[in-house]
Amino acid sequence: MKDKKSISVAILAICFLSGFYFFNIIQPKWKTTRIYKQALRDYENGNYSNSYYLFSKIGYTSNLKPIAIYRQAQCAKALGDSKSELKRYQSLFRHYPSSGLSLESKYLAGQLLIDDNPNLAKKYFKTIVNSNMDEDYKIASEYYIARIDALKLRYSSKKLFKKGKSEHIEKSFRNYLEKYPDGRLAVNVANNWIKFNPEMSSKDYTLVARAYYLAKLYNDTNKALEKTQQSDSWTIKVSNAIAKHDYSKVKPQIEEGVAKYAENITSEDYKRAVDDYLKLDDSSNKLMYDLFSKAKGKNKDYIWTLKCEKSTPEQQYSCYRDLYHNFPNGNYAQNALFHLFFNRIANKDYTYARQLGRDYLVKYPNTPDAPMIMFWEGKMEQKYNSLESAKYFQNLINNYPDSYYAYRAFWIIKGVTNSTISTPLEYKTVEYPYRKPIKNGVMHNLMDVEDYDMVAKLSKDEFIKSWVEFQKGNYAASAHIAQEAMAKLETKPPKTDLRWRLVYPLNYYKQVQKISSQYQNNDALMMALIREESFFNTDAQSGVGAIGLMQLMPATAHDIGEKNGITFNTSYLFNPELNIKIGNMYYSTIRGLLGNKDISAIAAYNGGIGSVTKWKSSLAYSDTDEFVEQIPYEETKTYVKKVFKSYWNYTRIYQK
Repeated sequence: MKDKKSISVAILAICFLSGFYFFNIIQPKWKTTRIYKQALRDYENGNYSNSYYLFSKIGYTSNLKPIAIYRQAQCAKALGDSKSELKRYQSLFRHYPSSGLSLESKYLAGQLLIDDNPNLAKKYFKTIVNSNMDEDYKIASEYYIARIDALKLRYSSKKLFKKGKSEHIEKSFRNYLEKYPDGRLAVNVANNWIKFNPEMSSKDYTLVARAYYLAKLYNDTNKALEKTQQSDSWTIKVSNAIAKHDYSKVKPQIEEGVAKYAENITSEDYKRAVDDYLKLDDSSNKLMYDLFSKAKGKNKDYIWTLKCEKSTPEQQYSCYRDLYHNFPNGNYAQNALFHLFFNRIANKDYTYARQLGRDYLVKYPNTPDAPMIMFWEGKMEQKYNSLESAKYFQNLINNYPDSYYAYRAFWIIKGVTNSTISTPLEYKTVEYPYRKPIKNGVMHNLMDVEDYDMVAKLSKDEFIKSWVEFQKGNYAASAHIAQEAMAKLETKPPKTDLRWRLVYPLNYYKQVQKISSQYQNNDALMMALIREESFFNTDAQSGVGAIGLMQLMPATAHDIGEKNGITFNTSYLFNPELNIKIGNMYYSTIRGLLGNKDISAIAAYNGGIGSVTKWKSSLAYSDTDEFVEQIPYEETKTYVKKVFKSYWNYTRIYQK
């Protein structure tokens, strides 16, 4: 009987232990998901203690366990518990070395150990330096290693050891300040370098001075500059003196610098010093002309470019011609050639303009202005009835399919005379931009628990980061990230590629479609206008007070509302539907006053109806393209191109 009872107890114990093992070690996915979601909610609500506890309950066999451990470390950091934070990082990279968070955890653990256990910290940082982590982590790790070695060296009596190590240490400090002069660690690097070697060279003290200046530590900048030679540091001296309102030596320093010491100076420092100096008082351009007359050698092309910009239209051609002749491979040669090209077009010297355009496309292919040059080369070939015209337009559409000039080229090829066409858009939502992650893989499971921040962290792909921001409702950030990522692609994907929807999402399209049709506005154009005005941020408010999706000025909005029998409080303009309605009313009004011409109306939406009316009567142009290029306000000209580029892409991506 006792034996049977003992056997029953043993069976119950085994069952209990098996159940415990199953639910805590081999954890069902539904339980993992429930615990993780609650832990994440607690973390986002600032309940870090409970979040830490719940993340610890994620099963060890779940591929979310290393992420949960990382989250625990974040909780500990928020609570100021550095010991627990360190233990969590160490647990992660020891038990999950293949995790995408392993190396970052080792880097963060190294930072925590620098003072208490520098030898172990150095070991961790060496792993980072020899890994495939991003360059910024590697350079920062090299700095930390150098900082640890510098401290050890103070207590070493071996001269040869000191000499060899000193060179390595200073090289690491130098490397960081050259790559990241305004980086997060730059001031620490500068401070530690001075402590390590207060007798460093003039060039190295200039690096230190630049780091202090960019951190707005102007007194520290002056102290570092005292150890430098004029030839190395005159640009920093000029900018720092201006920042401190100490103007007595600025003029002689910059004039001597541009005349004698341009060769040792980076183009960034040179440009900054010149800009800071000219901001003092150059309404008559006298300071700029004086600098130009004294400047010699490297970087003079920057001041030359400023001179050309300030020249009269009659003087600009010879100015840019001489600039290009003297600096054919300089930083501003491309800009000079661009202006020469359009100057010849404006003067109807098409023979020379055609040659300049071809030279530009050979020398500067795949640059932001290449589509514009290619388009106008095609327009000029049209004047000669040349078959080359169609080739230019088609190559433009093939190579730069999303550009404003692809839109204009396509319209010309198709013989469309209006700036917009009535093309219904097919509503499509934003989707994950690639093939869905493997089911039950790490990324798939992170999406299930809606830990989008970790999806972004574990992915180096900018389009996935854009998708993450979209999921979080940060539509403006999402579209900006996707736009920058698409701009970096030399070869653009086909229009059906899901990444395009992130660049040009149909946020609020149903409201736009319904309201725009009531006021005979083109719905795709209204989507484009909203995108360029606010990037779909309903809370957007400009410095001058424009509000909401369509960036309406309150006075204008109330005036339009009253004329249409709508009264409202200004705060209501943050409501998407009301903002879209008033915005469409306003756009319809100005379009009607400008002969129902959308290009004119878009220009007026930015530059004002009075300005556009004046331009249309005073500018000499024979078609839409010439009118746009001659808009006197650069902001309005750029705005028109941006809006119609977006319009083109909405019709290109979503047309039925």
